[in-house]
Amino acid sequence: METKTGSSSGKQAEELSRELNEPGRPARGWRRVLLGVGRVATWVVLVPPRRGMRVWTRLRAPQQLVLGFAWYVVAGWLLLCLPVSQAARAPMLDHLFTAASAVSTTGLTTVSVAETYTTFGEVVVLALFQLGGLGFMTLSSVLVLARGGSLSASRAGVLRAGFSVPHYFVLSRFIVHVVAYTAVVEAIGAGVLWWRFSELGVERPLWSAVFHSVSAFATAGFSLHNTSLEAYAGDWVVNVTVGCLCLFGAMGFIVFQDLWYSFKFRERMITFTTKVIVTMTLVIMIGGAMALFFIEPREAGAGWHEHLLVCGFQMVSASTTAGFNTTPIGGLSNASLVVIMLGMMVGASPSGTGGGMKTTTMSALCATVFSILRGRETVRWIGHEVPAVRLLQAVAAATVYLVLLWAGVAALSLTEEASFLALAFEAASAIGTVGLSMGVTGDLSWVGKVIVIGLMFAGRCGPLTLGLALLRPEAREEGVRRDDLAV
Repeated sequence: METKTGSSSGKQAEELSRELNEPGRPARGWRRVLLGVGRVATWVVLVPPRRGMRVWTRLRAPQQLVLGFAWYVVAGWLLLCLPVSQAARAPMLDHLFTAASAVSTTGLTTVSVAETYTTFGEVVVLALFQLGGLGFMTLSSVLVLARGGSLSASRAGVLRAGFSVPHYFVLSRFIVHVVAYTAVVEAIGAGVLWWRFSELGVERPLWSAVFHSVSAFATAGFSLHNTSLEAYAGDWVVNVTVGCLCLFGAMGFIVFQDLWYSFKFRERMITFTTKVIVTMTLVIMIGGAMALFFIEPREAGAGWHEHLLVCGFQMVSASTTAGFNTTPIGGLSNASLVVIMLGMMVGASPSGTGGGMKTTTMSALCATVFSILRGRETVRWIGHEVPAVRLLQAVAAATVYLVLLWAGVAALSLTEEASFLALAFEAASAIGTVGLSMGVTGDLSWVGKVIVIGLMFAGRCGPLTLGLALLRPEAREEGVRRDDLAV
């Protein structure tokens, strides 16, 4: 049976190849790419690659996670290259840029989503940032559980690597809660936005509401408007709704699960992680919004409450790594840009849809500094002692993040003509999976686009996860000398 199936699929591939290469048909790169992928897909479906599965299971969880997101990007890129996805022609590199930006939930684009893609193409983009926000293997794991199955060790390892949940979490329940929470919040947000967009006379209000609701919760920052949400700068309903969606996605599913269990069992079940996330998130958002309010000059004719709304929304958008903007970013003062960059670098929280270094990483670093300054021998934060292994992870994550950011800024400075601040902002936005820009994204050279794609992909996988995937774990060595080091 396998021989016959393989033979028939090979004949179909040959017929398709002859059809695509007829003299009357213009040669197109996307056809050759799709033909190759079609052959591989046919072989995978009809002749299951058992050897390939054995190779996959031998990979470590970080490697599977990185390859999984890479597959999302490639699949989305090929779909966006289809004529049915395009309302206007664009280079294949721009489609790859859009796919990588969507999977990484960044929102940076070199072309207009509304003008370049058809409704089908917009659906593809939405599906990509929905999958990117939920994480690799999340939806498929829920389907496995719904059919009465259990999570394999390999699948569980990938999910734990992607969500960074504490070891005592029941992973199967957590995954189901993630999908249910996502569906409910996005549905409510879409309903509110549908009503408001209908009142404002927005074109295709239902589709626009669904698109922006999913984009906000996934902290993707994609919009069907070329100026993002600048047209709604003074609209409290749109600003509050989108801001809440960004916040609910960025704060992470751990916070939601703690609140849900506290409500369900009528007792306080708030974990240390949730306390740290909520505390650091409020400090960054409120402190950043107040800084912008006093630093950034008020627009002519705008009242203080409108100025506060713009500053508050922009800080929420930056710190949750959503990337929506209600004011032109390129027109902000340098001091305001620095405040926004700091918010982008800290970013969202673990087990959420956002990027950045994470609020818990910044909390661990701050706790280390304060504990040393207070002369403590252990690191404490909010009345809890932070485990040494978590401190090591925080230092490693922050270090790798800053090294990649520095490398990205240096590389862009060599290839692009924009100002240093604009390129640094672009790199910070890319690796933080934010999506805000001072207006240089569309003017990037092809090398600059490749650099930003790499930064976005590294930001979605997590710089530390990417490093773990590339480096082999070192075997435990005995006889290592212990000595002191002057610091």
